[in-house]
Amino acid sequence: MTSSPEVVIEDLHKGFGDQPVLRGLQLVVPAGSFTAVLGTSGSGKTTLLRIIAGYERPDRGSVAVGATVLDNHRVHVRPERRHIGYVSQEGTLFPHLSVAQNIGFGLPRRQRRGSQVADLLDAVGLAGLGERYPHQLSGGQQQRVALARSLAVGSEVVLLDEPFNTLDANLRSSVRSDVHDILRQAGATGILVTHDQDEALSMADLIAVIRGGTIAQVAAPGEIYDNPVDADLARFVGDANVTTGTTTGQAVETAFGLLALREGPLLVPCGPVTVMFRPEQVQLEQGAHGPGVLARVLSAEFHGSGTVISMEPQLRGIRSPIVARVLGNLSFLTGSTVRFSVNGPVCVWPSTPPDQDAQRSSERPPRDRGQPVGDER
Repeated sequence: MTSSPEVVIEDLHKGFGDQPVLRGLQLVVPAGSFTAVLGTSGSGKTTLLRIIAGYERPDRGSVAVGATVLDNHRVHVRPERRHIGYVSQEGTLFPHLSVAQNIGFGLPRRQRRGSQVADLLDAVGLAGLGERYPHQLSGGQQQRVALARSLAVGSEVVLLDEPFNTLDANLRSSVRSDVHDILRQAGATGILVTHDQDEALSMADLIAVIRGGTIAQVAAPGEIYDNPVDADLARFVGDANVTTGTTTGQAVETAFGLLALREGPLLVPCGPVTVMFRPEQVQLEQGAHGPGVLARVLSAEFHGSGTVISMEPQLRGIRSPIVARVLGNLSFLTGSTVRFSVNGPVCVWPSTPPDQDAQRSSERPPRDRGQPVGDER
């Protein structure tokens, strides 16, 4: 395989009937990277992938791989000539063909009898299974075969359309890791679309969050999580406690005390702001005596690696719960009193006027995870 190219998408528009889906989307996927396009169901993730693959044509805009324009108002390269692999949720293997025949399906006949198929079987960890049929493989093995088939034809770019959804939780984690390693070793540029925040955060070199038909933010996973561009995106990429405050230069005054500001891409002037901190920043102490904000425990859920506690602060004007995440299986009885404080820097954004808040709330898509927490405004 040649060295992988970057993928450049400019001013992409696509609608179906009178329903716009993509609205001037811009995205650059660096060469050799593994980039996750993260968004809710119906946000246009799969439409974007199908346009890159050539299965759909944009209404406006362009798609280029390296120096080659694949789609614009003058050019449309057919899917089979794009050298782009596509792995769907189901894997779409031919049930009547063996594993080796599935992998070699797109190769010239003379190459199917060579070592290339065997080398690919070895690369995806399926050496010796070439004579089996898809129904004789596990779900994870079938996805590896689909990936090998996409690499067999010299794909410089591999598109993955939520390929891990049908796998059980334990298998999903290992197959995700295997796929990431295979693509990196092959030198391919990978683009994964997913609505699973944990999947994007754990796998990707870059995350592009798609919202309202455009890309809301592109950054490394740590940057997306620590410095989201706004509160809505903060809620989407992880559990978030959202409240209000007033900046005072290097800190922000909140109902929970004076908190340090996280360095971020936005310069926030002094004045009213929206404040966000993550559940793992909340430090808990049991009992009513001592420093910290008093709160009543609403629930405590053990998740194996830690415990998630929802609590009601005993402060006037704070009606929504605060969520904390602590390591281990700690015992917090429902209805008991605890004290909490917020550690580490927090994200802030200038407060949005009420009329804009209402408009943004009405446009906000449904979340795939738990509900946001924080002050009700």
